[in-house]
Amino acid sequence: MSSPDTVIPGSPAYAEDAALARELADATGRLLLDLRDATSPGRDREYAGDERAHEYLTAELARRRPDDAVLSEEGSLDPRGRRGAHRLWIVDPLDGSSGFGRGTDEWGVHVALVVDGQLAAGAVAIPGRDALVDSGTVAPVPDDPIGDELAVTVSRSRPPHELRAVERAFAVRLVKRSAAGVKTLAVLDGEADVYLHSGGQYEWDNAAPMAVAMAAGLLATRVDGSPVPYGQDDPYSPDLLIARPTVHAAVLAALAGQ
Repeated sequence: MSSPDTVIPGSPAYAEDAALARELADATGRLLLDLRDATSPGRDREYAGDERAHEYLTAELARRRPDDAVLSEEGSLDPRGRRGAHRLWIVDPLDGSSGFGRGTDEWGVHVALVVDGQLAAGAVAIPGRDALVDSGTVAPVPDDPIGDELAVTVSRSRPPHELRAVERAFAVRLVKRSAAGVKTLAVLDGEADVYLHSGGQYEWDNAAPMAVAMAAGLLATRVDGSPVPYGQDDPYSPDLLIARPTVHAAVLAALAGQ
């Protein structure tokens, strides 16, 4: 069993935090479903969803974890309130807000805990698909070999330029999705082998998906294989690669040879 000092998503040391992340992601998702059903599609729904989800999540974290710092997409980005924090919650109250506004099901809620700059726990809710996963209870994903086709989930609107190198190395089938949490769950569910992204995200986009993926035994890194940093003054996060270990190594090799 991991010691309390071991910062690993899925570690028993952070089981209570994973459970809280799940509870808050689920409750925020249900709040957003109610809002969706009570409003008409459009920008007003999108803005209201961002605001209400942010207010609920930050208020609950302030009540349940008053000594912890919080970084939310909809909150202040001034790093002084979180710089050097031992425990930092990174939340995206509404990932894929434009999809929420339009009425699609490709949106979600992300809640993650970072301890001393490393992911410790997280949960992702995709309410429109009745999906909810957390780092404490997610099922392990087997490390199966690559099949005849490599299923790669990418952005509907901005496929990464690294995709060309992958397509030169493998027969590729694209799984186009919107929202980082939706793409990560596609890998967890076996719908895709790889989640590849470049062109920029922010820490709140990928912290919770990365935590859940790592707890399930997937490798989650930048596209050069290096760790994704968290708790930075600038929360910009350039790229990521999530896949089962064997697939991850094969894709890294393809990218290194591009």
